[in-house]
Amino acid sequence: MKLGDFDLADDLLLDLSGPGPRYTSYPTVPEWSETFGASDATAAIERAALRTSEPLSLYVHLPFCSRLCLFCGCTVEITKRRDRVERYLDALEGEFELIARHLGARRDVVQLHWGGGTPTHLDPRQLERVYAMVSRRFRIVAGAEVSLEVHPHVTTFEQVDVLRALGFNRISMGVQDLDPHVQALIHRDQTTDETVRLVEHARRVGFEGVNLDLLYGLPAQNERTFGATLDTIAKLRPDRLAVYGYAHVPWLKEAQRSLEQHGLPTAQERARLFALALSKLGACGYEVIGLDHFALPTDALYRAIDDGRLHRNFMGYTTAPAREMIAFGMSSISDVGGAFFQNERTAAEYEARIARGELPVVRGMQRNADDDLRRAVIQDLMCGMRVDLDELGVRLGRDDLAATFAVEWRELERYRDLGFCTLSARRVDVTPKGRLFLRRMAMVFDAYLRGRTSQTTQRFSRTV
Repeated sequence: MKLGDFDLADDLLLDLSGPGPRYTSYPTVPEWSETFGASDATAAIERAALRTSEPLSLYVHLPFCSRLCLFCGCTVEITKRRDRVERYLDALEGEFELIARHLGARRDVVQLHWGGGTPTHLDPRQLERVYAMVSRRFRIVAGAEVSLEVHPHVTTFEQVDVLRALGFNRISMGVQDLDPHVQALIHRDQTTDETVRLVEHARRVGFEGVNLDLLYGLPAQNERTFGATLDTIAKLRPDRLAVYGYAHVPWLKEAQRSLEQHGLPTAQERARLFALALSKLGACGYEVIGLDHFALPTDALYRAIDDGRLHRNFMGYTTAPAREMIAFGMSSISDVGGAFFQNERTAAEYEARIARGELPVVRGMQRNADDDLRRAVIQDLMCGMRVDLDELGVRLGRDDLAATFAVEWRELERYRDLGFCTLSARRVDVTPKGRLFLRRMAMVFDAYLRGRTSQTTQRFSRTV
């Protein structure tokens, strides 16, 4: 299927666009408990330390921005004070030391990502300092994916040069929308020229991959203005694109409430904006990876689907062959030793815990056998675009999977009838059209959603 051939009736698209998890983890964050604390996290890290030959993924959260973007759902701190950043980096250094102490000889890293906030809020010397925290304690192996997120308006060529010299090879730029009126409403202020020049410079100095992020569902967006943004972005030919639906969660992010005065697109209008993106990106040669991620056919992320190398973690889709991830910084989430855990969500609490010599864990979850089984199914579905019960049974030493998932298999018949998958007695294969609705199919296997009211699921973002 070409993306431009995508076509669903409006009422069906609206039905499929209801809220649901993104499945960067299973079980999802709302199921975790605050009874899981620092001692549980320490035990998980020490279990992970026993697998010395397995590589890791690392994430570093740098929460600072100089101005709040009103659409933002991330954990950020607004400041222009360099000394404030330095205090946070002192705490970050302490966390690196605490975790390294429990990791033993496990040191190889195949994926490193910095997120935020805006990592390029840090000046070149601070960027070098954070990288040194990593490189003193871990080995970045040859061929590792080393990436970060940047805001084009605040990122200088000098910063890009420093990052490339340190070893960063992929860069993700938050564009959201290029229309000046939409940008003004959401407090986003980069010009098209800034974005174009930063993409060109990143390629010129040797970044192997450039990703751009767009948002649909913002106030004042319509098919004409968003179409113009898509046309401009397509001319830049980023290797990868993420086209996210704006998640309006003012009960979690108070600043988002101010956007309501400008009028947000209706669910039907959001769906049409997404359909427009599919049409225009398909016409320009982009293929769907899954959910809201797109890539050129030459990109490693697209090729990894057929090669069986595509993986999904809290950083999204990746080709990095690491089953476990350790995260540093406030609000960051780790996945090691059969457990998930999240750090304190404010810088003050995070820094205070580190100063006391504690891992700053605020909540988490130790997975059970059923969690791991369903997690494997959801990973296979969202990364391999199929679930083969015979193959999975051999991998997990189970011969009862057809009976275990009999109810789920019947529920998949709806998606088969919609053309989203093919279905046999022991195997489901996702079609290209179905890749856009992976979240809906994954929800079939989510035991924690069964019996929940629709009001409970409202805590998740819309799937379209």
